[in-house]
Amino acid sequence: MNIISITNNSNFIVNNKNNKNTAVKNFSYNNKINFGSAKSDKAVKLLDSAIDTLIEGSEFNIANKMKFHSILKEAMPSILRPENYINKGRDSKVYRISDKYVAKIRRGYYENNAVGTFSVVSMPNNKFKKLDFYYGEPVAKTGKVEILKNATPTSDNIQCGAHYHTRGNASSVEEIKEYEETFIPKCSEVPQESFDDLAKNIKELNTLTCRNKFLQKRSYVPDIINPNNLIISDNKFILVDELEKVPFKNPNSIYTMLEPILIRLTPETYAPKNPKLLKNRVNIFKKILLASEKHDLPLDSPVKYEFSDWTLGNIMGEYDILDQVKNMRKECIPKQTRMNAIKTFFEEHPVQD
Repeated sequence: MNIISITNNSNFIVNNKNNKNTAVKNFSYNNKINFGSAKSDKAVKLLDSAIDTLIEGSEFNIANKMKFHSILKEAMPSILRPENYINKGRDSKVYRISDKYVAKIRRGYYENNAVGTFSVVSMPNNKFKKLDFYYGEPVAKTGKVEILKNATPTSDNIQCGAHYHTRGNASSVEEIKEYEETFIPKCSEVPQESFDDLAKNIKELNTLTCRNKFLQKRSYVPDIINPNNLIISDNKFILVDELEKVPFKNPNSIYTMLEPILIRLTPETYAPKNPKLLKNRVNIFKKILLASEKHDLPLDSPVKYEFSDWTLGNIMGEYDILDQVKNMRKECIPKQTRMNAIKTFFEEHPVQD
């Protein structure tokens, strides 16, 4: 991977993989683009094209990186307009560029300093190509700006859990109302196939590993304590945060679905018991159980938290049959028999309105 920087004499220094510096004299991209006061269709197409060219081309192509950097820097005032704001997390804010891409800006940085000195890294990771639900890996990075695929190109999307602001700030009454009246009913309507796809991706994630600087093997996990990292977009589950690395084998399990979808309200609060939500929650829980069984997800994992099982039992009551499903696996009952038993249980125990 090359890191490119500008020296005082306007030469470009390329730090290549062999740690040798190579000067490239008088190499500049001077095609200034005037975006005007509003973001035009032309600006979007130019920036999309520059990003496409960057990530599809060679990592050694300096001209592609310079073009991307120049266009992005000119476009920043338009990108950071309020109408393009999508969401914010603990460390960054996300703005829409187009249907294809978004810009993730580190907190505390603005249009005049986010892009910074010319230093561009093209970073598509082929390792994650099989994970069609994963949108958290940057495709390019420069300064304090990361470019990611747009997980929500249409308005038909909602975050899991209640909207999270900053650490220590409780969700407002309006946000909890949105969680209860919009998220839970919407999630309940998501088709079984989408839960199946989520489970399939989670199982695939367990097969991907890397090594740290001490050559110790590590597995990838999503930040499941923040439910906002999982989005329902066009009736599909999308993961939007960067993956973490842990020293466990097969760390992703049914809890990778349960935590953000049912157990967590925010990273710091668990979902409250509410009888009015039980019918929809039972429907969601049934779909999670069936998806986990279909794709043989682990039912226990080192990556879960102290009150997860208690919270699940509290909000589900008599419908929390996870332990029964675990016992069926221990008794080596065939998969299809287990899935039929789950369906039968919920058919014979309907939630009363």
